[in-house]
Amino acid sequence: DVGRGPSGLLLAHSLAQSQLPIENIDIYESRSDPRNIPKDKLGGRAYALGLGIRGRTAIRSVDEELWSAVKKRGYECERFRLHLNSKFNIKLRDREEGVEPSVLIYQTDLCAALLDELDRRSLDHVKVHFDSNINRVDLSSSTIFTEKDQETYDLIVGCDGSNSIIRNALQEFSPPNTFSFTQRKLPGCFKVCRTEAMPPLMDPESVGLLLPKSKSLGITAFVEPTIGGGAGILFAGKLANAGNSTSTIPDSNGEGVDIGSILFPHPDSKEEGGSQLDIGQITKTLVDQFPLLGGTPGMEDAVKQLLSQRTSVADSVKCNIYSSNYDVTATAICGDAAHATGGVSGQGANSALMDSVTLVDCLVQNYQTNDSSDAVHNSKSDMLHRSVSAYSQQAVPLGHALYDLSFGNDGETLPIFRNIRAMFSNVIDTVFGGRLGIGKKPLQALMASSLSSFVDIRRARENSYVEEFPSDQQFRDDLEQLYRRGSEKVDQ
Repeated sequence: DVGRGPSGLLLAHSLAQSQLPIENIDIYESRSDPRNIPKDKLGGRAYALGLGIRGRTAIRSVDEELWSAVKKRGYECERFRLHLNSKFNIKLRDREEGVEPSVLIYQTDLCAALLDELDRRSLDHVKVHFDSNINRVDLSSSTIFTEKDQETYDLIVGCDGSNSIIRNALQEFSPPNTFSFTQRKLPGCFKVCRTEAMPPLMDPESVGLLLPKSKSLGITAFVEPTIGGGAGILFAGKLANAGNSTSTIPDSNGEGVDIGSILFPHPDSKEEGGSQLDIGQITKTLVDQFPLLGGTPGMEDAVKQLLSQRTSVADSVKCNIYSSNYDVTATAICGDAAHATGGVSGQGANSALMDSVTLVDCLVQNYQTNDSSDAVHNSKSDMLHRSVSAYSQQAVPLGHALYDLSFGNDGETLPIFRNIRAMFSNVIDTVFGGRLGIGKKPLQALMASSLSSFVDIRRARENSYVEEFPSDQQFRDDLEQLYRRGSEKVDQ
């Protein structure tokens, strides 16, 4: 397993309790143990994830005790308000009777909870290798090369994010015209900070999306209540593009510097951003644009956190298949390595956790001997390949549906009347959300509070899309053809 993010750690838990004949599980992580990182050094990992019903269900598939350990590190919240200005807001989501609320939890705290449970359960065959950079993965020899060592494995799983080294290995070692993926930088960027308390002018029990006073600013603030009464604030905008904003801050020469350029210098920039500017003035400018942040304890410290961070830019990833062909090491990719949406859907962590559970389910179903005398059919390698193939069959349609639900028509345009109808429906759903029998539950609320398949949700919105979503049979045929194509080339 490569990547000790939440999905990689949950995969380890799921495998450990699966009763599969596993000798050892190694998790390689390039970063340090999150339990040892000071809060002020978390950088872009400071944001809170929303664990909805899918994430909860995935974690609970191990046992209720694991979910309890995770839940106590987070904050239960189901309320969501869109603040158009300091006085007017729209309630997009509220607590529903009989619906368990989402849990807002920092990614580092989620990982820490899963790591602590691995330690507490004394799973001797599970080892996490922190500060382990992987130099290369050779799927022809089943070998992972780190800076210090090399090891061979029967199964390799990439839970290593949108810039996955395992996905790159799949592309390198798969036969031609079998594995492919697209990856692109999404427009916009973000930075996050933590405050010791929720802004006093906001509902302390509700997530809030704040629009700036000046619409030309091009920056929004996403405020989440967190455990202990604190808050996580995510500022989203565009990479430094001076001259487009009406909010400027004087530098040491008395010249105005665009607030967007201060907060979001290009990630590769060598400049110091706003570090040479007055922290108090930057804080005042932000509060002027987002009045609801006024009076927030520790706001100047939050600005220091923002200025010390490298600007984060999200990616989208879409793969045609999530596993290897039969001619190389049994390999699978999960989460952002297979289907990144850059936080657009709010389901990235939840779907990644579900991927891990789906993969283990496929291993349990396919990694077992039977009465057949065919030694090849019952070999370890063949059973593992059947497992990862079954995983692709289940996970690819879900990943493609989530991609569509996140990005809509991705630049293509509906015919004018269908477009108008779709826009009108979205407005009605956003304002009423099914209340009073008007409209439907907004898409993000539905995905967070329902176990309805992403595929079913996507197909129910077929009229909103230019292209028809493939049928189950089409997915099966396409994936089987990819496997056959790889096998045929090897046989030749």
